[in-house]
Amino acid sequence: MELKPLKVSGNEAEFEIVGEDYTLGELLCAVLNDAKGVEFAAYRKEHPLVSNPVIYVKVKSGSAVKAIASAAEELAKEVAEFKAALKKVK
Repeated sequence: MELKPLKVSGNEAEFEIVGEDYTLGELLCAVLNDAKGVEFAAYRKEHPLVSNPVIYVKVKSGSAVKAIASAAEELAKEVAEFKAALKKVK
């Protein structure tokens, strides 16, 4: 996976996630929109077959990049919890 920064300026960040589909963009935006201090988070994908998702995040204060990093950590934690619960099903 490659991240292409398109705009990074303090409380705003926009970047393209190269080689991904809707899944990661949707998950990141869901976590970001639930996070305290995030004013707005969304993603777009110009064409479903040939384009990469572009994520846009604006925070009320602080760093948008730090908010995205926190959201990624939260997602990793949730996936680990899900994996542990799944192992108990066996």
